[in-house]
Amino acid sequence: MAENTTVLSGDVAEEISKLKQEVDGNILVAGSAQLVQALIEHDLVDELRLMVYPVVLGSGKRLFGKTSDKKALRLADSKGGG
Repeated sequence: MAENTTVLSGDVAEEISKLKQEVDGNILVAGSAQLVQALIEHDLVDELRLMVYPVVLGSGKRLFGKTSDKKALRLADSKGGG
């Protein structure tokens, strides 16, 4: 297992809530739309950093799928590509 890696088991919201209390610093999720959706659903996301490429190639998984309620997001920063 990679250094600074935590494998979760059981209830995702409960495990992440515990991890957020134990870890001093950022918790990064890379490449798991299912986990990010669960974290958004349970209000466990403090910041989203998205890279958007304006190219559509077929279909894929939605990052912002169905949730039980609307989530308020605030744009903190944006940077243009070059």
